[in-house]
Amino acid sequence: MSSLEFDEMAVSERGPDLDIVIAGGGLAGLSLALALQHRNVEAHVFEYHPYFKADTATAIGIGPNGVTALEGIKSGLSSIISQAGSYTNNIKLTYFRDGKEDPPRITNVPPKKYITVRWKSVQEILASLVDNKRIVFSHKLIGYRPSKGGVEAYFRCGNALDRIKVVWTKLLIGADGIWSAVRKQMVGDSPRYLNLVHWNALLYNPDLNRVYKGIKEGEIIARTMENMQAHSIIAHAGDYTLWVLRTKDESEDLANSLVGGRGGIGIPGCKARALKQLDGLEGWDSVREVIDATSEDIISERKIMDRLPLDKWTDADGHVLLIGDAAHAQYVGPGQGARTAFEDAHQLSLLLQHVSHSSFTEESIRDAVKRFEEVRIPRMKKMQQFAAYSTRLPKFQPEWFQNLTMEERLRVHEEYTKWVYSYPNKQECDPDSIFFK
Repeated sequence: MSSLEFDEMAVSERGPDLDIVIAGGGLAGLSLALALQHRNVEAHVFEYHPYFKADTATAIGIGPNGVTALEGIKSGLSSIISQAGSYTNNIKLTYFRDGKEDPPRITNVPPKKYITVRWKSVQEILASLVDNKRIVFSHKLIGYRPSKGGVEAYFRCGNALDRIKVVWTKLLIGADGIWSAVRKQMVGDSPRYLNLVHWNALLYNPDLNRVYKGIKEGEIIARTMENMQAHSIIAHAGDYTLWVLRTKDESEDLANSLVGGRGGIGIPGCKARALKQLDGLEGWDSVREVIDATSEDIISERKIMDRLPLDKWTDADGHVLLIGDAAHAQYVGPGQGARTAFEDAHQLSLLLQHVSHSSFTEESIRDAVKRFEEVRIPRMKKMQQFAAYSTRLPKFQPEWFQNLTMEERLRVHEEYTKWVYSYPNKQECDPDSIFFK
C-alpha cells in the first residue's frame, strides 16, 4: 500500500507501541511467540480470526529436524505434542510403474524421531503455552509503513473487521501464511499453482478399527504412481486416521472447478471427485475404502501451491521480516512446511534473545534479521527447489533433474534427507553431498 492510501484511512484507534508484532496465529507465529516467551522476549500475536480455526482436516508429520527445532523452542515440547498424536514407527511406500506394482519399500523410523499429529492439536498446544494476554484476535493485517525507529502496522479489527487500528512496532514479523499480506506489500507476487489437486480428511478412529481397519499403530502407508496420476497417504495420527489423495491437473480443469478457485472443506461433490481419480486403478482398494468411510462434510479439497524462493525476506530497513509459509511455502510432498516453520522460530528466537540483551536497538534488530536471512535463505532455497522437483511434473523440474535415472533420483532424495535431518548442523548446505553443496 502507498503512503497516500495510509494517509486516507480513517484510523479508529492507535494501539500501544510494541517491541515485536507477529502477524498470524498459525504454527509459525505461535511457535515463535512461545520460543520468545521462553527466552523472556516480549512479542504479541495478532490473529485475523475471532478464534483459532475449527479444523483444517489435516495432520502434519514432524520429522527429526522438526523434533529438534521444537526442543530448541521449549524443552519437552515435542513430547507434549506427541501425546496428541503418535510416534511413527515405519513408513511403507508402494510405487506403481508401467502399470505394475513394485515390491513395497519399508523404512523403519528411529524411536521418537517422527510424530504424526493433527495440525489443529499442535496449534492448540502452542496457543495454550503462550500467555493469552499476548494473543490478539480479530485483527487482520492490511499493510505497514516505515516510521521512525520501526513501522506502523495497520489492522482491520473488531468482530466485523470494520475498524482500523494502527500499532507501532520495532519489528513486524509476517507469519501470515501462503497468502501473506506482508509479502504482498513487500514483494507483490502471488502463490504459484503446482498443477496438483489434493483431498484429505481426518477420521476419528481411536481404536484403529472403529471406522477403518487398514492402518496399524505408528504406521504410514503411501502409494504413488510414476506419472503422478495419483498419490495417496494413509497414516495413524493418535486418535485419528489421516488420508490424503493427490492427482495432477495439467489442464487446470480441476482447479478451475474449485469453489473460489482454491477449494475448502465439505464442498458438495468433493467426495465423488476424489473417488473419480481412482477409476480404473488397480491396487488402490484400501484408498477407496477409507474415502468411502468418510463423511463428505469433513473432506478438504484444494489446489496445491507454493511460493517462489526469495533473495531477501526483509523490508523497511530490517523492521519487517517474513517467516514460515509467508517466506518459503513449498510443495507439501516432502512434508517440510511445519518443520521449517519450527526451524524459523527456533533460529529467530535465539537471535532476538541476544538482541533483547542490548536494549533492542535499531542496529541490533537489523543485525539479527540480517543474520537470520544469512542462515535461513540458502537452506530454504534448496528445500523449496527440491520440493518443486518432487512434484514429478517436468514443468517444475530443470532438465538436468529430468535426465536423472531412478537410482540417481534416489541418491538425491537420500542426500536431501540426510542433510535436512542434520539440523541445526550444516544449515546452509551439506559440503559432503553432491546435490546440496
